[in-house]
Amino acid sequence: MPRLLPSIVYCLFPLLTISCVSPESPAERQSRAARLAAELKALSPTVSAKEADSLASAAVERAAQLNREWGPTINPWANNFLVNTGLREQGLCHQWREALFPALHALHPRTLDLHLAAARRATVREHNGIVVTAHGQPFETGIILDAWRSGGILKWSLVKTDHYPWKPLPRDLTPVELRPLLMP
Repeated sequence: MPRLLPSIVYCLFPLLTISCVSPESPAERQSRAARLAAELKALSPTVSAKEADSLASAAVERAAQLNREWGPTINPWANNFLVNTGLREQGLCHQWREALFPALHALHPRTLDLHLAAARRATVREHNGIVVTAHGQPFETGIILDAWRSGGILKWSLVKTDHYPWKPLPRDLTPVELRPLLMP
């Protein structure tokens, strides 16, 4: 049996890394959206509860929709490999951000600001997301939204406590398809 173990691991590893992430149930998504809304409201007393609820629901639901459409893997790096080799069409971190941002922008938030964000920009370890801040507040006080890490199950955390070194994406590096949303 000990001699079979490496063979078993060798055969199972690809299945574990390329198996698809199951979308959450509607109840799980609703619960996650409520938790995100509470954290958005906690950014500032000026944040509208209705706006925080709408933005949280839109973010969680859009990420779940993309999960169903793109069928990402459990391991985001394995998913990147599949996309970069042409075996999958979508699922890189910037694609998650670029597909999620318009749905949030369409809500026209007034008490929350949306920012494109990048960590380790222009390196092989670059990562992209969306930061939400209370209106007019510094980028560093916001919450990062990241659908890539868990294949469409939206993850978030405070920018200042997240393990990625997030920075605002400079306007001149805004993806062409998002420019009309951000630039006058």
